[in-house]
Amino acid sequence: MRSPRVASLGWAWVLLLFLTACRPVLQVSLVEGARQLPAPRFQVEDPEHEDRPRYNTVQVLDRAGEMYWQLRAEPFGDLASVASLTYGEAPQGFTVLDGPRALQPGGRYALYVVGKNRGTLHFDVDAEGHVTQADP
Repeated sequence: MRSPRVASLGWAWVLLLFLTACRPVLQVSLVEGARQLPAPRFQVEDPEHEDRPRYNTVQVLDRAGEMYWQLRAEPFGDLASVASLTYGEAPQGFTVLDGPRALQPGGRYALYVVGKNRGTLHFDVDAEGHVTQADP
């Protein structure tokens, strides 16, 4: 027979796993009307914070994993994060660590925003320089 204490610890563990697995992620999308090279615009939404998303790092990588653009909040934290990002333009409060390198027609890329939560948008650039969301 199990003790009530062991059963309670077991349920607490299951609840902890459930709550951490359901943590909302940042939602990243392309801004309508700004989906063209050289500087597509991205929208970042945080379901936990209506005023603005919370993140401290931005990265854009190509499908081979090569860094095209990397930003980090300075001072480190999520106080400088903004809801809208334009490729190649560092928002106030962010330092450029790498790039930006020019996005190429025919390329596939992924934009990552990372903080306590995280979000990703995979996108393709067609031959005419139009940017569209892509499946991972």
